[in-house]
Amino acid sequence: MGPEAVFWTFVLGLIYVAEAGTIGDQCDWTGSGLTSSAERGVTPVYLRCREGGVSWLYPRGALRLLFKPPLPADERDFTVCIRVIRRPDPPDLFHTLRQNETVAADRFPARIFVEGVRRLVPLYAPDDGDVRELRCFHSRNGQAALYVEAEPEDGPKRRVATFKYEARPLVRRHYDPATADCRPCSDSELELAFCTSDLVSRGIIIGSELHEEMDATRLTWHLTKLLRVTAPGTGGETIDIANTSDIADIANDVDDNYYRSGRARRALRAHVHVSAACGAEAGAGEFLLMARRRLGRYALACAPRLRDWRALVRRRAADGSAHCQLHY
Repeated sequence: MGPEAVFWTFVLGLIYVAEAGTIGDQCDWTGSGLTSSAERGVTPVYLRCREGGVSWLYPRGALRLLFKPPLPADERDFTVCIRVIRRPDPPDLFHTLRQNETVAADRFPARIFVEGVRRLVPLYAPDDGDVRELRCFHSRNGQAALYVEAEPEDGPKRRVATFKYEARPLVRRHYDPATADCRPCSDSELELAFCTSDLVSRGIIIGSELHEEMDATRLTWHLTKLLRVTAPGTGGETIDIANTSDIADIANDVDDNYYRSGRARRALRAHVHVSAACGAEAGAGEFLLMARRRLGRYALACAPRLRDWRALVRRRAADGSAHCQLHY
C-alpha cells in the first residue's frame, strides 16, 4: 500500500472525529488552513444550496464537503458539477475584446476525491493530464461528499483553492434553462427563460471559440439592446434596464467616461457558453439572447431569432397569458 493510500485510509477513519474547525452550513464557504492545528486535520463543511462556491486560503490538511441541496422529496439523487478556478474570470459585460485570459493559469493547490463505498475516487488532480476544469459526479443513495486534500506547501507564497459547484436533480421533470440541451426552445420554454434568466438582451453573435477546459463553445455577443441583467455584487438583484442608458454599475471593469460618452449601447459585448456538443457558431441575424450564470459564467438558455420572439410577444399580448412582462 502506497503512502497516499495509507494517508486516505487514515482520513476515512477520522470522519467522525474530525478536527474541530470552521464548519459551513450555507451556499458558500471561505476558510483558511492557517487556523488548522494539524497538517492532516479534516474540516467538515456542509453545503445546503444548489449552487455556490468554496474558497480555501492557505490550504492545509483536508476538507470534507457534504452536499445537501434542497430537492423535492421524490427526487433523492442528484449530480454535482464543480469547476476549479485557476485564474480570474473575464468580466461578464465588456466593451473591448481584449480579455484577461492571457494571464497564465495558476496551479490548483489541492486534489479532489469523491467519497465512494469504503474508498475515495479521484476526481481532480493538478497533474492528472485532463485539461478540463469542469468535473461532475453523481450522488449515491441521496448522499454526495468530496474530500479536498491540500498539496504540500511550496514556500511562503499565498495559495488559494477556489471552485464553484452546482447540484441538479438526476431526473428533470420540468424545463431547466440552465441545463437545456441543444434543441430549439418551445414557446413556453422561451417565455420561462425570458422571465427567469440573468441576462436578457438583443444581440448578434460575432465570434465562437471552443474551450476544451469547459467542454463548451464560448460565443461572443455584440449586445444591440440590453433588456435585463442580474447585477454582480447585489445578492442576485435583477435590474430591468430596457429604458436605462446608464449601465456602468452592472458592466464590471468598464470605464465610467465610456458610458457618459453615450457609446456603451453600441459596443457592449458578452461571453456566453453553450455545450460543445451543440456545434454553435457565429451566424447572421439578430437574436434574443437569454442566459443565466452557471458555475461563475453565463450559460445559454434560449436564443430565438428576433423576428420569432417578436411574433411570440404579440401573441402573448393578444391573449393576455404571459407570466411576466415580455418585450424586445
